[in-house]
Amino acid sequence: MKAPITIVRDAEMPMRDGVVLRGDVWTPDDGRRRPAVLIRTPYGRTGTNNDFLRPLECVQGDYACVVQDTRGRAGSDGEWTIFMAEQEARDTHDSVEWAAAQPWCDGNVVMAGASYLGIVQLLGAAERPPHLRAIAPGMTSSAELDRAAGGVMRVNEVMAWLAFMAMDWLERERAAGRPADPGAAYELWELATDPAAALRTLPLKDLPQFAAVPGFPLDVGKMLAYGTPGITESFAYEAVEVPALSVTGWFDNHCDSTIESFLRLRAIHGDRHRLIVGPWSHDGRLGYCQGEVSFSARGDATVLGLSAQHLAFFDEHVRGTPSAAPAVRYFLMGADEWREADRWPPPGELRTLYLGDDGRLGTRPPADEHPDHYAYDPDDPVPTRGGRVVNLGRLVPGPLDRSRLEERPDVLCYTSPVLDEPLDVVGQVAVRLFAASSARDTDFAAKLVDVFPDGRALAAAGGVQRARHRHGPDAEQLLEPGTVEEYTIGLGHTAWRFPAGHRVRLEITSSDFPAYDRNMNTGEPVGTDAAGVVAHQTVHHSVLYPSRLELPVLSEGLDPAP
Repeated sequence: MKAPITIVRDAEMPMRDGVVLRGDVWTPDDGRRRPAVLIRTPYGRTGTNNDFLRPLECVQGDYACVVQDTRGRAGSDGEWTIFMAEQEARDTHDSVEWAAAQPWCDGNVVMAGASYLGIVQLLGAAERPPHLRAIAPGMTSSAELDRAAGGVMRVNEVMAWLAFMAMDWLERERAAGRPADPGAAYELWELATDPAAALRTLPLKDLPQFAAVPGFPLDVGKMLAYGTPGITESFAYEAVEVPALSVTGWFDNHCDSTIESFLRLRAIHGDRHRLIVGPWSHDGRLGYCQGEVSFSARGDATVLGLSAQHLAFFDEHVRGTPSAAPAVRYFLMGADEWREADRWPPPGELRTLYLGDDGRLGTRPPADEHPDHYAYDPDDPVPTRGGRVVNLGRLVPGPLDRSRLEERPDVLCYTSPVLDEPLDVVGQVAVRLFAASSARDTDFAAKLVDVFPDGRALAAAGGVQRARHRHGPDAEQLLEPGTVEEYTIGLGHTAWRFPAGHRVRLEITSSDFPAYDRNMNTGEPVGTDAAGVVAHQTVHHSVLYPSRLELPVLSEGLDPAP
């Protein structure tokens, strides 16, 4: 019979600067010392109950569990700010060492959690706390990795998330007796729950909702110029010496960043690191229904046993329990089954499909062909429909039918013949696009789409590239209007089966709003425009300008690349 569970509420954890953080401590009530799982959250410790790993599951797995409010959040003392990587790193180090010194802990500490909860793990691990043994950072990113994703801000998620953070800030100001605008909470709630209307504010840097929150540490103009805010510029991967279990989903907005972190850790520190990618979005409930598709119950995290896989990973590195877990476990959508691999991406070959006249997409390189044209009006952007978006505001993540959007004159479609056999696209998808614009700056967006026999069009992957950052995220060069430029548009990693009888389609357009910030086409600093201009876009596909889609196609019989 298992021991009853003791939960100590509001346990005080002093940091090195004297600030007290608070958390709940879950332990089996049998007096034994055991390893501890530390979960640090800015969202309130009482709400930590998701499909990654729950406190109860930790205790049932013979671990103690500490769920802590991070500095300045919920029950913890101190001040919280948006950019506080160094502070979070120190607090994580001190919290690990606090847990290791408790009488219920045997001196071994591991960490778990996703998003912000995963970011603090990577920050803290780089501080090398002596008693930290392993981490499981899910769905993480950094400012560096965000900028690398085409240089366009995911403005819906950023502003909605900041609005929620500002509402908590406002409550703390009121509780401290400091003056606060009574209407500010309502305005912030509107921004958080339906940001699309507010994001049409021009200039965007003058977005008014945050100005009414006294002391809130945000300059919208600077943030827009800098890029998507994160709590760290980049992770010190060389210093993260403990093994990491990275977890993400194909519709997670941080999917590519999480995979990139895994690849960097593995390249530096070897094969102790693991990766799990399911058919999930950026959410605590990792279900098998995304968008309008059911990927079968096999895709559900609870059916997979994700929490048990966390505990098995920890057992391997804390208790020395042997493990036969693969380096990579990923869900192949369309086939709706889990696959295993000893590296990412698994063995495969690059399949090139060229854009052609009359919307063709095929293996034959183009001849002398006429370019295609469309006009992008920032006052009438292509609306976001599904994809890798956070379920904030009114956006819905996952695959949603895009066939109506494809009727718009500012969406070009290039479609393959009907497939005679299944095509498994597994790895990182890219588009090499030759295009010209009448504007000094603009965006080009692309979607990899699965066209069903009944006409439905579901996006498997997508990406966007801002023209001024076409030479790299940290370089900026405006366009010479009318000049043909080559753009590399990263559509991200995926694992999607195109069944026989389906067709492969590539969409090309210039907007995806409100998921991504609208380019106003003026070339002025981002967020400063009071009005936009129409950009006339030309997409080339010819011998000189062979625009193409590059697909990593799974070939299970191939030997791994050296």
